[in-house]
Amino acid sequence: MQYINLEKLYYKDENFYEKEYTKRFDAPFTKHFNFSIKQFNRKHSYPIFLCYTEDIVKILIKIYKHNCNLNEIVEKIPSIAYQQFIRQCLILEVQSTNAIEGVRSTRKEIELAMENNLSSKEKIRLQGIVSKYMKLLHNEDIHFNSPKDLRSFYDDFALSEVLLENPQNKPDGIYFRKSSVEISTGTQKTIHRGLTPESEIISSITTALEILNDESIPELIRLAIFHYLFGYIHPFYDGNGRTARFISSYYLSKELNKAIALRLSIIIKKDINNYYKMFDETNSELNKGDLTPFVYSFLLFIARSAENAEKLLSNKLTQLGNFTKQLTEMDLGDGIKKQIYYILLQAALFSGSGATIKDIETTLKKSRVTIQNRIDEIPASHIIINKSKKPYTYKLNTIILK
Repeated sequence: MQYINLEKLYYKDENFYEKEYTKRFDAPFTKHFNFSIKQFNRKHSYPIFLCYTEDIVKILIKIYKHNCNLNEIVEKIPSIAYQQFIRQCLILEVQSTNAIEGVRSTRKEIELAMENNLSSKEKIRLQGIVSKYMKLLHNEDIHFNSPKDLRSFYDDFALSEVLLENPQNKPDGIYFRKSSVEISTGTQKTIHRGLTPESEIISSITTALEILNDESIPELIRLAIFHYLFGYIHPFYDGNGRTARFISSYYLSKELNKAIALRLSIIIKKDINNYYKMFDETNSELNKGDLTPFVYSFLLFIARSAENAEKLLSNKLTQLGNFTKQLTEMDLGDGIKKQIYYILLQAALFSGSGATIKDIETTLKKSRVTIQNRIDEIPASHIIINKSKKPYTYKLNTIILK
């Protein structure tokens, strides 16, 4: 039987709705939490709960199957090519999570922030958000155990961008905000109000973080629950969405392939209306605190991210095999030049910008002069050179292989 949202059941049959709520709330496989929610401008609050449904089990199995398939594909891809692919995922993920909040960020800005992060220069725009995604990329630990941890993370991650957009949105409480904040539609209709006062925010965030780190709950399920609770609490004046999505990506990167973690916002952005609808329906008084539909919908976003990453890399692996075969049939010169062609092919398929001379040097362990001389010998029609910024980047013009 399909698990139907309680709000929809209410409009079909009010008596059945009440019985179904009690049945779900008291079911033996229902998980209860010490947290209550209330719809904006409504009197009653309801304790949240989750039913472990067959659909949730199925979607979890689907996610881990995609993850398994993805890991098998990654093993067949040259490590440098995979790292280039992950780098491009990171750039698109940052662009997407910003775009969801109406913040414009260009590929060039993000790449500059990534380079700046590596060289430890003075902070520039997007430095905070990019540096945290770089930590995710490099498996560095970020702690989310307390309100203090969360505020410390927020200051490094989002605060500089928030202040740039509106200095008045700086958190003014001990950790979070003192005043209320409202979430409105495009027509300025208020649909939700974040918790107040700050003491309640602190208490609620503490509970939400305990759920996030509760190892008795399956990883992806507690992540979905936390994602909802963070949006419901809305601890900051601005930057809540970007912060919540990063935390989701961070925990996903610990559990699944990084390509899945770094495509979550990309997938959410493509279906943004349903993403917002998930929160609205869960907040509804008629939903009576049932988190089951939200958890399933959030897991569905993760499944789509996993499926998308698997399909994308599978296609690229097939292209790599086909194009490599064609390269072996061409007269490319000596062994070094053949290796350079192969690297340029990987750059074309897995990297948006291409490979630098330094990248090729490092991979082949040859001198810069040797690499540059061989590249100079490659016909202009075989290579695409990006001279928009230094260092120049190079990739194969795959048109010659079609």
